Amino acid sequence: MKLKFRQGWAKGDKIMADSQAWCHPNRGVLLERLQELSVAMLRAATSAMSVRSPITELSLTEVAGGCLAFSGADVPLTRAVGVGTSGSVRQEEVETVESFYKSRSSAIRVVISERTDPWLPVMLRKRGYESGDFMQNWWLPLDTRIAETVSEEIEIVPAGLNQADQWVRTVGAGFEENDSPVDEARIPRRALDTFYCLGFADGAQPFFAKYKGEVAGGGVLHIAGEMASIRTASVRIQYRNKGVQRAMLAHRLNTAIREGCRFAFSSTEAPGPSSRNLRRFGFNTLSTSYTMLLPH
Repeated sequence: MKLKFRQGWAKGDKIMADSQAWCHPNRGVLLERLQELSVAMLRAATSAMSVRSPITELSLTEVAGGCLAFSGADVPLTRAVGVGTSGSVRQEEVETVESFYKSRSSAIRVVISERTDPWLPVMLRKRGYESGDFMQNWWLPLDTRIAETVSEEIEIVPAGLNQADQWVRTVGAGFEENDSPVDEARIPRRALDTFYCLGFADGAQPFFAKYKGEVAGGGVLHIAGEMASIRTASVRIQYRNKGVQRAMLAHRLNTAIREGCRFAFSSTEAPGPSSRNLRRFGFNTLSTSYTMLLPH
């Protein structure tokens, strides 16, 4: 009996240890998973541009452990992610990255994360690059259902491909509105293209949020394997402070759990409503990242 007790205890202890590792994985593992998700989304969004703009000559390649993506010279999704995360970066590799974008008459955007070789940003600054687009990255273990009371006046519904134009204009306008409504017809073409690629890429699930039956905003849940990205969500100015953002966040997290995801990631530009909502749902800060830009 004593031996059996020890074996049972050891098995239970292992289950508990596995559960703790699942809920609280090593930070390095989380950073690696975040990069894998970022690269997967970049590849999918670049491929989606072939549907949005068939005449655009798309390109994807790998250099120095990273993914170089080109989906148009004036499209923000044209960038390099993961460069310098597999080891030291040589000057020749940096020149290869630059040649890739310069041959396409494009600005060069290189994302710098905490996994990036520290020498890379130093080298880029010496070459005239500027830093910007600082992001706070967040993560959440998806081990339980998300409990959130949602008003009966709010409804979350899928956005179909035949509703793509309405979706991109709704989300685009929501991002641009600060103090007053934005005319959807004036949203720049490159912004509409970018939102389309983020919302209708392979793995992305776009949706509308309705308030009292009216379209109030929209967002995206992007799933890649066991990872979910909570991103690209906005609410039109007249529907803010009514619980719409929280409803969209709860919907995406519960959907990710139902589909078997283990981790959710999200990013915010600065402290504000988005970061407060993430904290309310239990998200933890993970890391910071930023983009280094060499204008064309």
